[in-house]
Amino acid sequence: QSNFDRIHENFFRNLHTRYPELTSNDLRLCAYLRLNLSSKDIANLMNISLKGVEAGRYRLRKKLNISAEKNLNEFMIELK
Repeated sequence: QSNFDRIHENFFRNLHTRYPELTSNDLRLCAYLRLNLSSKDIANLMNISLKGVEAGRYRLRKKLNISAEKNLNEFMIELK
């Protein structure tokens, strides 16, 4: 996490400051989305089903208050 923060300009710190209610799994999912990984790749890395990744993305959208029109990957990549 600290290495990811150094490479991605304090990504976790900024995310946790803005959205303190995110769990550690939410933060992991955010990191994978920032790396622009596919849902299938994320499922393999997190050892969950593809349906589990989709459910996680849905819950993350709700926690971050992101509309359905906004791409979640783009949101994570643009987050400063």
